[in-house]
Amino acid sequence: MKKINIISIAIMVALMFTVTSCQKKWLAPSLNKNPDAVIDVPGSVILPSVESGMGYILGGMDVVGTTSMWDQYAMGVARQSGAINGYIYRPSDVDNVWDAFYQGGMMNTKILMDKSLDKKTYSPIYAGIAKVCMAVWLGNATDLWGDVPYTEAFMGDANLTPKYDSQQQVYDTIQSLLTSAIYLLKQPPTGLDLDVSSTDYIYGGNADAWIKAAWALKMRYTLHLSNKNTTWAASIKSIVENQNIMTGNSDDMAFKFGTGPSAQNPMYQYEDQRGDMRNNSGFFAALANDNNDPRSLIYQATPDGADYFAGIYYGEKDSPVELMTYSEEMFIAAEAYYNLKDYAKAKDYTIKGITSSINKYMGLDDAYDTLAPVWLAAKVASYSGTANSPSLTEILTQKYVADYLQPESFVDYRRTGIPVLTPVNSRGIPDRYPYATAERLYNKNTPKTTLYTKMWWQK
Repeated sequence: MKKINIISIAIMVALMFTVTSCQKKWLAPSLNKNPDAVIDVPGSVILPSVESGMGYILGGMDVVGTTSMWDQYAMGVARQSGAINGYIYRPSDVDNVWDAFYQGGMMNTKILMDKSLDKKTYSPIYAGIAKVCMAVWLGNATDLWGDVPYTEAFMGDANLTPKYDSQQQVYDTIQSLLTSAIYLLKQPPTGLDLDVSSTDYIYGGNADAWIKAAWALKMRYTLHLSNKNTTWAASIKSIVENQNIMTGNSDDMAFKFGTGPSAQNPMYQYEDQRGDMRNNSGFFAALANDNNDPRSLIYQATPDGADYFAGIYYGEKDSPVELMTYSEEMFIAAEAYYNLKDYAKAKDYTIKGITSSINKYMGLDDAYDTLAPVWLAAKVASYSGTANSPSLTEILTQKYVADYLQPESFVDYRRTGIPVLTPVNSRGIPDRYPYATAERLYNKNTPKTTLYTKMWWQK
């Protein structure tokens, strides 16, 4: 896949930290020093690379593209996408994305985290943001691969064969990172925090917004363990009723791309270069059957007059990559209250999730603006707040529609079997990514899995 210039910042920062490590030990000390070498990089330089890397990697073909075919938002019709759509996915196919996680995004995030917590360069807001970002990276990694390195990762030559933390251990780490992040983000700023408003591309240095995102992510990763933890719903209810959660679409954790050649949305660029993905007709047929859900006008529309699959909100040059949204949080709350048999609350939060999704696309299309309020009113009126209205299937189906192209839908499908999807061939829909080639060949700790090895949290 062609590399896109948006990650050039991240590559530059990585090189800044590795240039001195490549010096030959046999050189005399006086010759071993490069007066032009960068020996330190402030958090204000690292954070933009962390966030742009998240937008590019987590919003690109290797994550969004692949999972959107497997959970049938889209379909691949040729070349690379055609193979993935048919569940042909080999270790070599994930080499780039594995390296992008571990040698790029997660490594830079670890550097930012450590630097911000150092006594000499202590910055609670940078450290808090870094921990939220690491939780997002780590959550995506474990939900794609299962067991992954973390405790012994990022050590360079000191450990080239790190152990793999179990998925259960990784989930504990994610929650620990988010708890620590919330604490740090509540601390008073230091002098090193003054530039964060211009270097934080997601929330502009707004600590309160980052705290809301952290609580939302806590809810997400608590929900993922619904098959493992009998108290998950009560834990989510406690967060909803006692913590500072998101209150609208403006609180979405999203990376916003631009229209310039080096700043465009990664899926837009992929389709511009390849053009081998299309809308999945089955998904849109379901929308049509649901009283002609108007969001099909947004998701099916062709941006810039081209045959791109992602629509005029997610498929444009400057489309955002959403990492955590208010809509998702509302549907998480709805599922939790449903599990607790508080069907009235489940109804209320389902309506909030649908309403926020519908409102997000207002103003993009005249026909949508006309049809959406009518459809929404009918949908709201159809719910009575009982066990079957909305049902769990309805809650999760509406979440699936609202989370269009989000990898989170692939988690929900594996976790619940909702919505019901028909595999494109007899092999069946995969449960996970394979491990990268180098890991399989050179790290004896790499788990032995197939595409159909269930995740720990699925069982």
